[in-house]
Amino acid sequence: FGGLHRFVHAGNPPGWPGLGLVSDPKGQFDLPEGFDYTIISRRGEQMTDGFRVPGQHDGMAAFPGSGDEVILMRNHEQVRSPKGWSPYHESAPASRLEGKAWDLGEDPFLGGVTSVVYDTKKRTLVSHRLALAGTAHNCAGGATPWGTWLSCEEWIDVDDTSTQRDHGWVFEVPADANGECSMPEPLRALGRFRHEAVAVDATSGVLYLTEDEHDGLLYRFVPEVKGDLSSGKLQALAIKNAPKSDLRNWDQESPGPSPVTGDTLPVEWVDLLDIHAPRGDLRIRGHEIHGAARFARGEGIWAGNGSVYVACTNGGRSRIGQIWRYHPSP
Repeated sequence: FGGLHRFVHAGNPPGWPGLGLVSDPKGQFDLPEGFDYTIISRRGEQMTDGFRVPGQHDGMAAFPGSGDEVILMRNHEQVRSPKGWSPYHESAPASRLEGKAWDLGEDPFLGGVTSVVYDTKKRTLVSHRLALAGTAHNCAGGATPWGTWLSCEEWIDVDDTSTQRDHGWVFEVPADANGECSMPEPLRALGRFRHEAVAVDATSGVLYLTEDEHDGLLYRFVPEVKGDLSSGKLQALAIKNAPKSDLRNWDQESPGPSPVTGDTLPVEWVDLLDIHAPRGDLRIRGHEIHGAARFARGEGIWAGNGSVYVACTNGGRSRIGQIWRYHPSP
């Protein structure tokens, strides 16, 4: 675990020809010379299914569609406000999704996922519609090798008595060009916490998950059957012979090692219990009881080239972020 600095510099140094930004006369998006952009789906527009494009566009992934089409699965990091960014309106109320959304209630949750189908050759929007509704604070997630989008709820509702259902789950949404909302079922085996993102190791089928908490953990899920996320084992990363390590590096007096750029740490994975965490304390118990290492707001995560890369938002002495590289055992 670690050693990203040496790994990067061992490769061929990349060339970065002039990539200065050119001012956009429309005031929308400055890009390097030779690049352009197209706005294909804007908040508040009416979608193909009659609902409106929700606000707070966040994590997304692109999947191949038919012909020249691409299917973009797009998160919306909203809870219950602002109401002006809601997908629901008088002609398409939330009640239309009764039995097809996770948590509507008297004050509907506005988070979820929209599927956007785009023709890359014609550069035109084909369709856009709700694919997951009634969820909260859908921040990031991850694409699976079998063609689904894992959408993460970065919200725990321990003290909120107005919810109809628990939140803090991961939902699996098919990347379907013609799909419509159906009653979602959370992937409970992946645990309940402030989920940020997921990376799937295509070779092993193991999932790696980040947690956007100042004292969060780094998790992995080992499915009983590759590709089936309904059952398996949820674990957290720990440093060998240094239980309860604090890898945030905020304080030199923190427990465990204080690694600097390029250091490599031996790790192990510890099993977690009571992963549905009704009190929202999975990370606390994982650290205090099972010895898992603490991380500073784990967010982006990507698996590839035999490694898993993790971005921690405010780790390090200056609290401006860390990048970790994990190399799984053969």
